[in-house]
Amino acid sequence: MRGQRVNRGLLASLVAAALVLCVLIGWAPARAAVYRYYREHGRARALAGLPGFDSQGSERFVLYYRPEDADLAALILEVAEAAYSHVVAQVGHRPEGRVPLIVYADRAELRAAFGWGSDQSAVGVYWRGTVRLLSPRVWLAASDESELRESFLRRNPLAHELTHYVLDELTDGNYPRWFTEGLAQRVEEQATGYLWLEPGASLDQALYTLEDLAARFDALPNQALAYRQSYLLVSYIAERWGEGALAGLIARLGEGVPFERAVQLSLDRGMPEVYRDWLASVPR
Repeated sequence: MRGQRVNRGLLASLVAAALVLCVLIGWAPARAAVYRYYREHGRARALAGLPGFDSQGSERFVLYYRPEDADLAALILEVAEAAYSHVVAQVGHRPEGRVPLIVYADRAELRAAFGWGSDQSAVGVYWRGTVRLLSPRVWLAASDESELRESFLRRNPLAHELTHYVLDELTDGNYPRWFTEGLAQRVEEQATGYLWLEPGASLDQALYTLEDLAARFDALPNQALAYRQSYLLVSYIAERWGEGALAGLIARLGEGVPFERAVQLSLDRGMPEVYRDWLASVPR
């Protein structure tokens, strides 16, 4: 209950601040300013709530971890540093300061950090200015440290979650959910060769509409299909209009241009038309 009162108070303060800023500087800059405050507040709260964690830094990251994962710290930082330049090149933005990475020792601790139920699971999460990871020891089947290292190098969520982090910092949340997930999957595939595919992601079924993806991405019952479509849409933009057009779209989002307008300016057509063209190209 106390947490709910604090959250309501924060929400009320943010709404009031947004209204004042809208009057003073206009909607787009006001939205971005309030979003930045919300993100930075979340980062500060997350980093202040890590009792019992140790930390270790590298050039571009600060890693927070439980003592039992101390032997994995160097590996995680190595992989993060390797992913960094690729992500920055694809998104077109270099983050300010060092990126905070938080590693949780088990699934229960990760779920508790977000208030998730036992049905929720992830190995990586971007949330409000931090990248959260589940200890590789939990989700990678390996008989020894050498095998664990090789498996983590091939299959790790760092490029994916770092893409969310960098895009979010560049645009202050000025993107639809499906777009950031599609871009993150594409960058992850380029960096590691890994692409999340499940039987539910088959395109031989009724596909989600653009309205479905834009309005209720996280509530869609077939998340494998939603992620697959988002990946294919972003890839379609890059393949049909070129990497430069995708980069231009991202840059406009960073300038505060609303998504639909940014698509129109970058591709010379609206997102509904892009979706229809993509849908017509899907093999049946």
